[in-house]
Amino acid sequence: MAPFCFPARSLQEFATVLRNLEDERIRMIENASEVLITPLEKFRKEQIGAAKEAKKKYDKETEKYCGILEKHLNLSSKKKESQLQEADSQVDLVRQHFYEVSLEYVFKVQEVQERKMFEFVEPLLAFLQGLFTFYHHGYELAKDFGDFKTQLTISIQNTRNRFEGTRSEVESLMKKMKENPLEHKTISPYTMEGYLYVQEKRHFGTSWVKHYCTYQRDSKQITMVPFDQKSGGKGGEDESVILKSCTRRKTDSIEKRFCFDVEAVDRGNLDPEMDMYTRRYRVNMKAEVEVMHLQANEHQRLAAEHQKLEERHGADSSSQTSGGTLDLELLASRPVKQ
Repeated sequence: MAPFCFPARSLQEFATVLRNLEDERIRMIENASEVLITPLEKFRKEQIGAAKEAKKKYDKETEKYCGILEKHLNLSSKKKESQLQEADSQVDLVRQHFYEVSLEYVFKVQEVQERKMFEFVEPLLAFLQGLFTFYHHGYELAKDFGDFKTQLTISIQNTRNRFEGTRSEVESLMKKMKENPLEHKTISPYTMEGYLYVQEKRHFGTSWVKHYCTYQRDSKQITMVPFDQKSGGKGGEDESVILKSCTRRKTDSIEKRFCFDVEAVDRGNLDPEMDMYTRRYRVNMKAEVEVMHLQANEHQRLAAEHQKLEERHGADSSSQTSGGTLDLELLASRPVKQ
């Protein structure tokens, strides 16, 4: 199992096992209503309910019989013989009815006790059988999962060993990159890349919109993507143009210190006046972010050097009146002094 893929593969296997186990558990719970709950509910209503009704009838007849006996015991011996015989007959009749009700109650209690052995125990046994089936299904899943578990355990141990073996090397490399970030650059397809603020015209004025920009020196192509930090990234469509010139603004012509005008080929002036994001141009070389501090005196030095180059090659005087043209190639090829 490859180290880079076994986490995803293991999660898939875990999900399969848990899903199968959960399906079996749901079936067990659904069968519990038919196998256990319904039979027990029927036993409670029909058998235990009938026994309760028999007990109520027995209690009522007991109270009636006891009342007749007390009344019969309080009869005076001075009453007529016919009245005494009638009272004796009534007591015998009530006693006989009480005897029959008592037998019915005892019979019903005995019947419930006997039925309990199969109508109550049998549903419980069926439910336990379903529970054992669920556990057996889990056991079978565990057996099928055994080979993958062994392989996964070995992969985890190997990964842990590799991690422990390379951790010190990674920490050493991290320290070197922190101490000398310029010596440990990752090759990027772009000459420069980073964040710029672009001035855009609105209905009631202008506003500065943050863009992520990339520049390729060979093709002179600059690509700008609106970037919204709050929404988490890209906020519009890409716009790519071929760079014709990049002219630094004089500090007395705009409030921004680090600002330049960009002119595109066959597009006229692109109008964006680009302000350096938080007064620095960030060059992002994939995983490494190199921050180039552009200070005002450095701009003047670069402008003076570029002006000398233009004079040497016979550049016209129109570019000199703008305070110096900053070519992105020059910015990309020269390190900035701190």
